Amino acid sequence: MTKTKRTPTTDTVEILHRRYYAGRSERLAALEEARANDNVARKITALRLQAGLTQRQLAKLVGTTASVICRLESADYEGHSLAML
Repeated sequence: MTKTKRTPTTDTVEILHRRYYAGRSERLAALEEARANDNVARKITALRLQAGLTQRQLAKLVGTTASVICRLESADYEGHSLAML
């Protein structure tokens, strides 16, 4: 069995990827989900700001509360779904 030699790197992101994600499909899936949640949260925030609305104003327009909008704009929120959006 031959072992492939890695190219040395000083790139922190590459080092972390190799150490924690390379060859670990469950971790890669979780990373992709986190990236998707972050992307949705950033888009909601950007669109709200582009429209010149506060969280409270947007909440009133869509019939919810400002705390719900705050959660939606958080990348840590795990409830992003097509139905919710």
